[in-house]
Amino acid sequence: MDGFHFIKILGIPIRINYTWFIVFTLVVWTLAMGYFPHMGPQYSPLIRWIMAIITATILFASILIHELSHSYMAQRQGIKIKSITLFIFGGIAQMVGETRSPKGEMKIAAAGPLMSIFLSGIFWAITYVTHRITPLSPILPVAQFLAYTNMILAFFNLIPGFPLDGGRLLRAAIWQKTGDLNKATLITSRIGKGFALFLMFMGFWNILKGFLIDGIWLIFIGMFLQQAAEEGYRQTLLHKTFSSVKVKDIMVTPVIVVDENLSIDRVVNEYFFKYRYNCFPVVEDNRLKGIISIHDVKKIQKEMWPFTSVREVMNTNLEEFTISTHQVATEALQKMIETHSGRLVVVEDNKVVGIISQRDIMQILKLKTDLGV
Repeated sequence: MDGFHFIKILGIPIRINYTWFIVFTLVVWTLAMGYFPHMGPQYSPLIRWIMAIITATILFASILIHELSHSYMAQRQGIKIKSITLFIFGGIAQMVGETRSPKGEMKIAAAGPLMSIFLSGIFWAITYVTHRITPLSPILPVAQFLAYTNMILAFFNLIPGFPLDGGRLLRAAIWQKTGDLNKATLITSRIGKGFALFLMFMGFWNILKGFLIDGIWLIFIGMFLQQAAEEGYRQTLLHKTFSSVKVKDIMVTPVIVVDENLSIDRVVNEYFFKYRYNCFPVVEDNRLKGIISIHDVKKIQKEMWPFTSVREVMNTNLEEFTISTHQVATEALQKMIETHSGRLVVVEDNKVVGIISQRDIMQILKLKTDLGV
């Protein structure tokens, strides 16, 4: 998911997607021009805009805390959290892997709504105290709004449709009863898609009644939930299929390698044109030194190809394009997606032992699906 790194909390990189600024601006504008003038007409326009900016910031901090509570619980279950991204509809934590038990899934799913309810309680307490001491304080409508929105966030996420938290709780319950994670995911994904279609229908209904903005938001949220439900089911199937498949089981050998002393023009003519791969490992004395890709070659002007060696342009960041034999296929696929690479070099003690590509993984997936194994 595109965006930029913002901060790191609990060792988890927090990213902000560029679409987040759209909804942040809309929330600030709605609060300053609609909500706060109605709740506190005594406040000046400047005060209302300051209140709106502070409220929107705390609201998204609450969403981040909601996601962090999921992530903290997942980390305690031994699941790695790659990042949390704030985007147009809230936030999403990118977890590497699945929970190993229904109870673990329940703990992770419940952590977010419980945190939102806890935050709502804090803001209700602030509302109560402020109302008794200084009822005209701008803190009162800010705290009241945040109390309501955190409670709404908790209950919205408890709707029993995957991938919402309520859907994950229901999935865990069905998984515990049936022992079949795929079946549990399929049932809750269908509920999630049904709820998404309901939201889209209500969106169109609102547009027909003249509530254009409300209708558009409901349609977009419905579309997002439907896509997330389908993607979540695919990811579960993929993880289930490849949970026992190691990289060494599907890697391709022998590997076509390149000498680091070759010139670029020779590599292009004798390797890229001949074998038609996008990249090749660079090896010296059977030890991996780097990788050269078409992208690396394109950085060099054609006139300089005969005078430029592979060593000068190859990528030497071995961690970026290598994987070990004992890792599972899903980890390889995840790494390819993250690095925008079609192939990874399989290494053992820094020696090249094979190549694995997205095509290899997809072929195995198709074969297993066709055979039902």
